[in-house]
Amino acid sequence: MWVVPLLVENGLQHQADRVLVVDVDEATQLQRTQLRDGITLSQAKQILAAQASREQRLACADDIIDNSGTPEQALPHVAELHQRYLRLAATGRD
Repeated sequence: MWVVPLLVENGLQHQADRVLVVDVDEATQLQRTQLRDGITLSQAKQILAAQASREQRLACADDIIDNSGTPEQALPHVAELHQRYLRLAATGRD
């Protein structure tokens, strides 16, 4: 398992058996980036503009976790994918 924030930007998606994208809409992504980094909206937009687009990331995804809610809301999907990935690691089948 790799954790690669800039997987698509670095063209590494083809080296992975599966790609999981943790997704959120652009407005939420901008807001969270501003809060996390203590920056302006303009600076957050510049950061996002330098990265692969949401559409590019989603196009590479085999699995997607919706991160628009709370961590607790995402937990059931995370648990489901964890079990699927354990099966894949053990058997090579989904």
